[in-house]
Amino acid sequence: MKSSSHRKALQSFDSILGIATSIEGNLHVNESLRIDGRLKGNIKQEPGESRWIIVSSSAEIQGDIHAQNVSITGKVIGNIFASDSIELMNGCDVRGNITHKSLTVEPGALVFGQLIAITDEQ
Repeated sequence: MKSSSHRKALQSFDSILGIATSIEGNLHVNESLRIDGRLKGNIKQEPGESRWIIVSSSAEIQGDIHAQNVSITGKVIGNIFASDSIELMNGCDVRGNITHKSLTVEPGALVFGQLIAITDEQ
């Protein structure tokens, strides 16, 4: 079971890309971000305390994600680099390599790519 601080981090977002929103271009964020819409471009998140990129079930991203923590329920076509953790939730569809420190995969998550673990020594 996830900690209450983890659940709270997933429920409070500094920015939301809405379900009816479609963006072409790269995003540079300094906070937590939830994506419900479509993005054709890369996401670069600056390091910070408990920052998350959340890709909801309605979201589709075509581009790479560089972030501290990532939780995916939607579709990502691109590579994902997380300095901390990645959660691949039931129903997600990831087509790209995943570089992670910590990885959680729920049954029903689809991954087409390599899983690359990073350690503290790297």
